[in-house]
Amino acid sequence: MQKEADTILAMPKAELHRHIEGCVRVATVIDLARRHGLALPTFDPAELELSYKLRAPGASLAAVLNMFGLAQSCFASYEAVERITFEALEDAYKKENIRLLELRYSPDFMLDGAGLDWQRAHDLIVSTAEKFEKNSHMVCGIILIASRSRGLASARKTIDFTAANKKTAIGFDLADSESEFPSSLYSGAVKKLHAAGIPLTVHSGEEGHFSQVVETIKELEPRRIGHGVKAAEDPTGRTLELVKNSGVTIETNPWSNYLTRAVASVEAHPLKKFIKAGVKCTIGADDPEILDTDLNKEYRLAREKMGLSLEDIRYTLKCAVQGSFLSPDRRQQAAKELGV
Repeated sequence: MQKEADTILAMPKAELHRHIEGCVRVATVIDLARRHGLALPTFDPAELELSYKLRAPGASLAAVLNMFGLAQSCFASYEAVERITFEALEDAYKKENIRLLELRYSPDFMLDGAGLDWQRAHDLIVSTAEKFEKNSHMVCGIILIASRSRGLASARKTIDFTAANKKTAIGFDLADSESEFPSSLYSGAVKKLHAAGIPLTVHSGEEGHFSQVVETIKELEPRRIGHGVKAAEDPTGRTLELVKNSGVTIETNPWSNYLTRAVASVEAHPLKKFIKAGVKCTIGADDPEILDTDLNKEYRLAREKMGLSLEDIRYTLKCAVQGSFLSPDRRQQAAKELGV
């Protein structure tokens, strides 16, 4: 088992689905709370972990999303934004050996609490990633998110912001509860992204019914889908066939899906089914600090609980390079770093 763990630790990895808001270290939460006078349930690290980190399935996806309030409050200054971004990059590179990383964030959600300027914060996030990339063997890109729960006006504002920053934002994501805010609501709004040539990924099939994945693909024409587990529940197999034929890459997040009750168990996760069906798919950690995971853990789960071979994992790395929103030359660089 130790040899297997060492093999996984040494593997160069790719992550296309990671939220900056889910990367705030416990020690950083405490330090920023002291600096900015933020209220915490406790300032004891061990005790704070118990309320800050989710280690067993929550009541629902909505209940899990509610846990992000504490992390949101930490983005209390531009210095905090820069620090959290750097630490997210550092943990990915040094602890997980990630060589291709796409970080995403929701400016309306992340910056609203402290009233920070979107452009100044975005420029800081991008420059922090660029500096880190120059001093490492990691290739990194930034994706902007519209959180469905913040309304259609917020989504349109975020789309406009992304279009204005298309040189530094590699793509756009639509996140949050799909059951409450179906993809059809945004079919008109995303046309601006397609017209500007900005790639789209959508949180879809994380909850609800497999028909929502069909709706997402037909209404929004995304290049990738985040989670997508419900696509495997179509007994006819047509939804998976649609995903495959549309060339969509599914960004799977196994441990996250277990914690949000998207799947009944890690063993029941459809990642292996996706691979067997020839669907392009990747493995992600989603929100590593809040969900108490990382890619080392996700790869171990894939091997030990889902029965994936090392060749299967290499397949997901190839899919990550092919499905990345980075420019062709940077994807080529990532492929070289990953050895695929």
